[in-house]
Amino acid sequence: MRSLASGRPAIKGGGAAEEERGSGHVLDWVSARSARGGQGVSQRVMLVGRMAHSGESLMPEHDESAPELTVTGSSVPPGNLLDAVLQTVPGIFYLIDSKQRFRRWNASFEQVTGYSASEIAAMSPLDLFAPEHREEVRGAIRRVFECGEASLEAPLLTRSGQTPVFRYSGQLVDVDGEPLIAGIGVDISEQKAAERASARQTEQFRHVAGQVPGVIYQLRYEPGTGIFSMPYASAKLFEVFGVEHSEVVENAQALFDRIAPEDEARVQRAAEQSRQSLCRFHEQFRMLPPGGQLEHAEWVEVDSSPERDQDGAVTWHGFARLITGRRRMEDELVRLAYEDALTGMPNRTSLQLRLEEQIAEASIVGQELALLHLDLDNFKDINDIWGHGSGDRLLEELAGRLREVVGDRGLVGRLGGDEFLIIVQGESVEGPAARLASALCAAMDSPVSVDDRLLRVTASIGMSLFPKDGETAEDLLRHADAALYRAKEEGPSNWASYTPELTAAAMARRYLETELRGAVDRDEIQVALQPVVDLSSGEVVAYEALARWHHREDGWIDPEQFIALAESRGLVAALGEQVYRKAMRAVARIDATSRLSINVAPVQLKDPQFARRLVRMARDCGLQPARLEVEITERAFMDELADKLEQLESLRRQGIAIAIDDFGTGYSSLAYLRHLPVQRLKIDQVFVRGLASNPKNSAIMKAIVTLARELGFSVTAEGVQSAEELEEVRAHGCDCAQGWHLGRGQLVELEAS
Repeated sequence: MRSLASGRPAIKGGGAAEEERGSGHVLDWVSARSARGGQGVSQRVMLVGRMAHSGESLMPEHDESAPELTVTGSSVPPGNLLDAVLQTVPGIFYLIDSKQRFRRWNASFEQVTGYSASEIAAMSPLDLFAPEHREEVRGAIRRVFECGEASLEAPLLTRSGQTPVFRYSGQLVDVDGEPLIAGIGVDISEQKAAERASARQTEQFRHVAGQVPGVIYQLRYEPGTGIFSMPYASAKLFEVFGVEHSEVVENAQALFDRIAPEDEARVQRAAEQSRQSLCRFHEQFRMLPPGGQLEHAEWVEVDSSPERDQDGAVTWHGFARLITGRRRMEDELVRLAYEDALTGMPNRTSLQLRLEEQIAEASIVGQELALLHLDLDNFKDINDIWGHGSGDRLLEELAGRLREVVGDRGLVGRLGGDEFLIIVQGESVEGPAARLASALCAAMDSPVSVDDRLLRVTASIGMSLFPKDGETAEDLLRHADAALYRAKEEGPSNWASYTPELTAAAMARRYLETELRGAVDRDEIQVALQPVVDLSSGEVVAYEALARWHHREDGWIDPEQFIALAESRGLVAALGEQVYRKAMRAVARIDATSRLSINVAPVQLKDPQFARRLVRMARDCGLQPARLEVEITERAFMDELADKLEQLESLRRQGIAIAIDDFGTGYSSLAYLRHLPVQRLKIDQVFVRGLASNPKNSAIMKAIVTLARELGFSVTAEGVQSAEELEEVRAHGCDCAQGWHLGRGQLVELEAS
């Protein structure tokens, strides 16, 4: 660095020219240097002027004869050019000597600090900084004098106590051999505040992204190289994809290598389509663990939206998460929907779909189908004697036997209960299907070892053919069911083919039985409550629970028809308990006093647990057992009276009333009345009809009422359909009445069940 007195020295970062004038020196100089202005914008600062050096001060010289120059839009004499230029500096300007004295500064310096010129002239630079920053400032000044330049960021301590943050840049200059620090300070408070806000936002985003149950990422595709990279990924990248960000930040191939081969082509097609059309990428695929075992792969769901950058690259902004648990649950739900839980075979829903598919396929290729409906004979006896656990294990064994016999000749599945369905497809299936039916009957006839017992169950099979016997799944199933009923009529271990000659009655009977079993299994039996009215007060004192069945295709089924069928096919217990439970809940909700009358079949009284189960059911439904009344018909006492009497007495001990239903129409002997714990007789409606005009009915009614009074029973008249009949039963001494005239049965709301 040369002295200013030596001719044309180089002031660091600028230039100068000098001439002697009197006892001092005059300096014409220009300085060009970089400074960072507000918001961090880099600016080039140009300082030009003429300075006269005399003694210890550096002052601008005023030349009266020099022409005026225009600086920043104002006319100033050349002598004041330096001051004018210094005011354009974006911030504060200052000169500091080696004794740490301010030798010169611009007006902004005084405005920012709040100090006057005389105060600044008496200050040290350290006075403008808080004590904790002074050592740092002292070191920066020392570095300028030692190294020629230094920079520093620190709060400036103003007269008002404010501490705006400035960035200071100082360079060493030489004036007449005297080293001075020429410095500029730029207020970067707003820039620092913006940086802090940005840092807070970044940290907040990082925190939020870290809490999201997945990974937020950016994936970039470079068209020139065909390389995918991942510029950004949140903290759970490894948890989801099994790779570290450092592995994929420049090349994401390590991530793509982990995609299961079975899913790779599909993912690539979707990614290519998304890249070309800028459409959403939404896929589920498996990521292999280290070692590549597919059975241990994790399911990942990715959802992202692409955008094309200015350079032609495509960037996806997306989110990915693990869905292995959800996929397993979905797979399990699908399995439960289409697979029988006990045997693992296709269930009714799956068989229906497969049958429809095979019908469509056979129609196209000109093939035939055979449908074999297999039902185990008297399987209910196994459950009744050995329990449902043994029955289930027997079904599992028989299902395995069915699979073995059918093999690859057809599809076998379980319709439910003890019924199975086999579908056979081929060019001409009638002969092969007949041989298969015979083989199945023979296979089922062999004993099966269950729980160290040899059990023997036979099977009956009904067969229908497509297109001979029907062209829809519904027709084929119905006709196979009709053929099954015919096979059962011929005895156990038989099979039969459907023929148009099968009677409509037989078809309807078997069809109704099958539908009723399904309705009971699906809890579709409904309940109507018919009010029982006290004839003296006119108030409803009880409700009788009546079973109702609305078939999805055939509408309302006659109760006498399906209840008789339920009794003959062993369904009455399950049907009855559905009715009891729904009625109990409804009556418990209606009021707190009315009785509930329920009908009990004779076979139910043979169950030694019936009374205990009925009491527990009532309590579970919120109904006191003492509000129950069990109605039994006279047929219940035609055999095995002792067992039934024990159940009735057990019911009475719980406060449950006993009534004889349809009294006078069944068992002719009245001897049983001496032994039964009965409280009420219900007179059948046949004796109520024409009571005023039929003397015989009137005589029977009087006799029944008299008998009841003598035995201490109350009497209810059934089937009252007119005001005239109501007056007659009242006149004959009946206590209560029910019938359409007093109120039809009202269906219980579904939510009550």
